Amino acid sequence: MKKISLSRFIKLLESQGFNVKKQEKFSNYTTFQIGGRIRGLVVVKDINSLMKLIKLVKNYNIKYFILGRGSNILCSDKVYEGIVIKIEIGGVVKRENRLICGAGVSLYKLNNIAKDYELSGLEWSFGVPGSVGGGVKMNAGCFGGEMGEVVEYVYYTDGIKIYKRTRDKLEFSYRHSFFSNNDYVILKVCFSLKRDKKDLILSRCFDFLNKRRLSQPYDLPSAGSVFKKPKEGYAPVYIDACALKGTTCGGAMISKKHSGFIVNFNKNAKFKDVFKLICKIKKTVFKKFGIMLDEEIIILR
Repeated sequence: MKKISLSRFIKLLESQGFNVKKQEKFSNYTTFQIGGRIRGLVVVKDINSLMKLIKLVKNYNIKYFILGRGSNILCSDKVYEGIVIKIEIGGVVKRENRLICGAGVSLYKLNNIAKDYELSGLEWSFGVPGSVGGGVKMNAGCFGGEMGEVVEYVYYTDGIKIYKRTRDKLEFSYRHSFFSNNDYVILKVCFSLKRDKKDLILSRCFDFLNKRRLSQPYDLPSAGSVFKKPKEGYAPVYIDACALKGTTCGGAMISKKHSGFIVNFNKNAKFKDVFKLICKIKKTVFKKFGIMLDEEIIILR
C-alpha cells in the first residue's frame, strides 16, 4: 500500500481530472447545517469516476467518507482530514413496474417520477430529504413503510468490481441492511412497485407530507430521528417521560414538537451542543428506565 500526504494526493486527483473542492464547509452539505471544513470534496456523477476514485483512496490509504444528501449525519466542527466523496449519480429508468435509479437521486425526485409513471410504494418517503443510496443503506422508513419492502436488487462496488445483490440477500431489518457494516458503495437500486392511479398516489404523498409537517420540526435544521426504536417502547416517549423536551445546549434543542429530534434552532449550533444533548438523553433515560438508546444518526468525528 502506497503512502502519500493528503496534499499530494489532492494534487494527484487533480492531475487525473478530478475537480477537488478544497476547504468546503461540511455544514453546507448536511441538513443539520453543522460541521467543519473538508480538506477535499469531490462530487461524483458517474459510476466509472466513482470506482476510479474509490480505488485511488484505498490504494493510497487515504481517509474518506461517502456522502449522499447528508440528511442523517452529525459532523464534527474540526477539519475533516480526508476526502469526502459526494454521490450524485442520477438517472431513473422505467421497466414495466420497476424503477432503476442512481444512488444519488433524491427521494423527493424519485417520488415525483413514480407518481408520473403511476407506480406506488414509495409515498411514505415523500418529503424525506435523503437520497436513494442512503435510504437503502440504512433501510430508511416511516409511517409503516420501509425501503426493504420495495427494493428488488442493488448494484454496488468496492472500487474494483461491480456486484449485484437481490432483496433476499440484502439483510434488511430495522434501520439495517447488508451495507450497514461494510465499505461497499451503492451505485444503482431497482425498486419494484405497484400500479395505481396518479391522483391517488399524489394524495397519499401529500397526506404523509402533512403528517410529517404536523408531527415533526420540519422547518428547522435537523438530522431526523436521533435514536433507533428500542426493543420496547419508543424513544420519544421515554424522552418525554424524563421531561427533556425543549432542553437546550448552545444552539441545539430537543425539539418541543417531537422529542425524537434535536434541532439546530438558531442555525448556530455546534457539534458539541448536539453531542451533549445526545449524551444527556441517553444517560437520563438509562437512569430512569434502564434502557440504553442507540443512535440512528451517523456521528462523524
